Amino acid sequence: MIASASPTPAGSPTPSDQKPEISAAQKELDRVAAENNIELPKEGEINKKALKDFAADANKLKNEGKLDLNQPFEIVIESELDENGKLKNPRFTKKAGDPHLAELSGGMIGALNDSGFLVYLKRINEDNPGTKIIFTVKQDQTEVVATVESDTSSIDSARKLANGFNILLAAGAITRKGKDEEVLLKNTKVSSDEKRIKFNFTMPRQLVVDLIKKQLAAS
Repeated sequence: MIASASPTPAGSPTPSDQKPEISAAQKELDRVAAENNIELPKEGEINKKALKDFAADANKLKNEGKLDLNQPFEIVIESELDENGKLKNPRFTKKAGDPHLAELSGGMIGALNDSGFLVYLKRINEDNPGTKIIFTVKQDQTEVVATVESDTSSIDSARKLANGFNILLAAGAITRKGKDEEVLLKNTKVSSDEKRIKFNFTMPRQLVVDLIKKQLAAS
């Protein structure tokens, strides 16, 4: 997966030409976020330079002929969270398959962290301070799967947080209707298993490859 060079956060209102259904979804997004104490990233708080730098690195690999988006790979990154939802001491615990895609996927997570876009995870740390978080990104011949897993303080917390995040994703998809982010949000689900919460993004490989090519061309 490659992040858009300058995504608009799901929590940021768009200008006054919003369609009624999008405006209603934005209100629902804000309501659910407040109800679940989940902080949404605001437009002015996102460091877009980190995302643009990442896109530039991806384009450099493409121009050098080193970026083959069809190759299989898998990475696992483990980290802790700080009080701002930022990653502390992230480290690879697995890196397999195409080395360029593996490094690029790690760079994507780093860019999202540096941009402040992972503020969504702040709520998990508030519930269970110092919890470990595990990112997995892998691609095979048929699909791309990206997961984020962490332990909450209780079974009840995991269920409530998973439910809140799922509602946020659904409302966020409506606010980004017609944009690439809508597809990403619709293909992301959150589940709970005992005290563990898991974000799971799954899409057919070719659709992800086409989306990445579109983003690279735009950047």
